[in-house]
Amino acid sequence: MIKKYTRQSWMWALTKALTVPFLILLLGGCTPPSSQPPEAKILSNQTTENQERGGIELLPEGTKVDDLDLSGSSASEAEEKIKEWAKDKLEETRVLLYNETEMPITLKDMGIALDQQKTMDDIARNPGTALQSVLKVDTVKDKQSLQEKLKKFSRPAKNAAYKIEKDKFVITPAESGRTVDTDKLIITIQKAPLSEVPSRIGIPMVEVPASVSTEAVKVLAFDTVIGEYTTKFAVQEKNRSANLVVAAKALDRKVIRPGEIFSFNNTVGPREPETGYKDAYVIVNGEYVQGIGGGVCQVSSTLYNAVLLGNLKVVERMPHAVAVSYVAAGQDATVNYPNLDFKFQNDTANLLYLRSDVKNGILTLQIWGKKTDKSVRIERQVEKEINYKTEKRPDRNLASGLVVQEQTGAKGLIVNTWKVVRDGTGKETKQFLSRDSYAPTNRILRVGARGLS
Repeated sequence: MIKKYTRQSWMWALTKALTVPFLILLLGGCTPPSSQPPEAKILSNQTTENQERGGIELLPEGTKVDDLDLSGSSASEAEEKIKEWAKDKLEETRVLLYNETEMPITLKDMGIALDQQKTMDDIARNPGTALQSVLKVDTVKDKQSLQEKLKKFSRPAKNAAYKIEKDKFVITPAESGRTVDTDKLIITIQKAPLSEVPSRIGIPMVEVPASVSTEAVKVLAFDTVIGEYTTKFAVQEKNRSANLVVAAKALDRKVIRPGEIFSFNNTVGPREPETGYKDAYVIVNGEYVQGIGGGVCQVSSTLYNAVLLGNLKVVERMPHAVAVSYVAAGQDATVNYPNLDFKFQNDTANLLYLRSDVKNGILTLQIWGKKTDKSVRIERQVEKEINYKTEKRPDRNLASGLVVQEQTGAKGLIVNTWKVVRDGTGKETKQFLSRDSYAPTNRILRVGARGLS
């Protein structure tokens, strides 16, 4: 006999069915397993009277999940009907869209499923009621899989960038990206009953800002020459001129980022024949002798002066052993790979950009940066002069009585140097730079000694 219950009698039967077994267990009793049929699971909480008569309890009138009517169904029938109904709905093709982009997909392929247990529990608590289906996405992995499937709707952000064209700082603006807001999409779908999930679903998007903004790149921009210095060289000294060109070319168009420490040696590299350097005069122990890479120090010294005039921070600098002719004493910077280096730091908020130019016996180095209201001048004081000596060296290749000057003499010096910075208001700040000592360069004469014993 199959008996239908009203909602009130269904709930009374459910309470009664749960109370009796609980009291038996509490008193320590033991009863043989029930022989009730499979339909008596979860929703078939039968009363003792029904068990005795072998009756199967059915859902009362008005029991629904969305548009699925479960009135008169047993527990197992209801569960099976819900499964089949949900399967059909979840496998219906829908269209996700954003602007002009569309994508056919099923809810199942999106990782969305009916929460069967929650639905059955709701029916057990509310028989005879029209209920809404409960949808779920099972795991974080399912959400990640959904994000991957919908990546065609996403667009990566583009960072702002710069390039230097014809000595101009050119900015490519940043572009925001977008990505699918999967959480919001799922919530939107879950709000509707499964039977009413629309066939076309608009995709909610989240803006993805660029990690490097246009404003951040604008800060780096340079707009003017902040330090420039020029020195002269003898073009007839072919090897020295060639070395100077190679070194200057290594500096040309070099970009130095804010906070970066520039190393002359690291930039120019070793002075070797393989890297294009030739033999020319270099200073060794106070004398000019032939050596690989002669002339490179003129490039480092010219750069040093451009750095001073650009009001940049000098990190490492050494003077020559003797004064040189191409810059004033106290304003030179000797280098010798890899031991002696010239270094300075970009202590500004913007990029620095180096330009070098070598032509017609003139070397010019420029440092581009951001224009300020400051100007710089260099002041020097010769603290002491040291006379040079004349050294005569017998030369058996010269006829007796002949004298040839091999090296001119130059006084030694002790020089103090300052940098004076003047701001837009006219206020001046004087900064001590260095106290440099230069040994005298002896005058060397070769005296003919041919035929002399």
